Amino acid sequence: MEFMSNLGGGLQADRPSLFELTAQDKMREMLEPALRYVIAAYAQRHPRYLIRIVNRYDEFYAILMFFVERHYLREYGASFAENFYGLKRVRAPRVVKQSKVNIDDDSVTATAAAATLNTVPGSNQLRERDIRKSLLFLIGLPYIKCKLDEYYEKVSGGEAARLFGDEFTREEEDLTGQPFTVRSKAMAVKIFKAGYPYVNALYQLSILAHYIGYLYNKTPFFSPWLRLIGIEIKRMSAADYREIQQKAKNVPKRTSNSLRESIQNKILGLLSGSLDFLKVLLPMSIFFFKFWEWWYQTDYYRKASSAGDTAEVPPPTRVKPHPEGLPMPRAPNICPICQKTITNPTALSSGYVYCYPCAYKQVEDHGRCPVTLMRCRTDDLRKLYNDAGM
Repeated sequence: MEFMSNLGGGLQADRPSLFELTAQDKMREMLEPALRYVIAAYAQRHPRYLIRIVNRYDEFYAILMFFVERHYLREYGASFAENFYGLKRVRAPRVVKQSKVNIDDDSVTATAAAATLNTVPGSNQLRERDIRKSLLFLIGLPYIKCKLDEYYEKVSGGEAARLFGDEFTREEEDLTGQPFTVRSKAMAVKIFKAGYPYVNALYQLSILAHYIGYLYNKTPFFSPWLRLIGIEIKRMSAADYREIQQKAKNVPKRTSNSLRESIQNKILGLLSGSLDFLKVLLPMSIFFFKFWEWWYQTDYYRKASSAGDTAEVPPPTRVKPHPEGLPMPRAPNICPICQKTITNPTALSSGYVYCYPCAYKQVEDHGRCPVTLMRCRTDDLRKLYNDAGM
């Protein structure tokens, strides 16, 4: 998102709209389930390497986003989603009172001018302390909220309890005579179960109140957490983009006195470049997935997928009877084992058909097809149906 996307203009040209802020906020929320889905899909193919990440996904995602967000906050003064939408974080201006001096002919009187405000001069760029506070509310608060939601779902009975009432809630155990630690823990769980919905409602209402206040220009803070740490979100200007480009050109080369330091510098440079490439990778991946979604919904995919269905598949080569196996009966509806009419026809992997009891006992005892002497297992037995659907 370039700075030319600003349509507001006026004295508050650097003030982003509510739609921009909610867009970057929702984008940050959607990254977590999207990455979870990708890892879970690949974990089905490579469970040995990814199953631990799936089981501890919340911790893995928090650690991953910690390094990503810290890099973008230090390099661009914004989170990953904010930088993607052309936004930045600045320190909220400190407000001080300015005193006026009235000079008369005979005497000088100093009076404090009420409601006269001024900002302290200096840079509004993020300091290291501001970055740590931002990381706390960007990574720590969502992680704690996620764990609290999961625990509440566990102790309250989940969706079934909300839909069907107390039938799916856990019955309270009689704790009479139990140790104090057990009774205190049960009481704490009960208090949490009763009070967490109200705390969560207050959490959501505080966010909604700041949305409305920001929409009507009553507060410069988009969320209560930004107010708490004294950070405002602004649009990036042309000067900010030029400063970033100039900073990238004037990056000092790290001198290395040993092979170890040289390898370390190359690894750090590669990691930094990979994190910067996320801004390009995200829109490319969105375009890629949208393309596949379009492809699977068009007639081109149906024609391409059905083209191979018209090709005639040759029948498998017939396995000849083994000289030491059972002889084949004259009639095709006779079982080679019991020499009676086949009932409940069942085929083995060799292609020959027997009665199910005969075939199962034969394979279970000998592990071979009685006609071809091919190795078979009981899992290879396949039920056959005639035209009448039997």
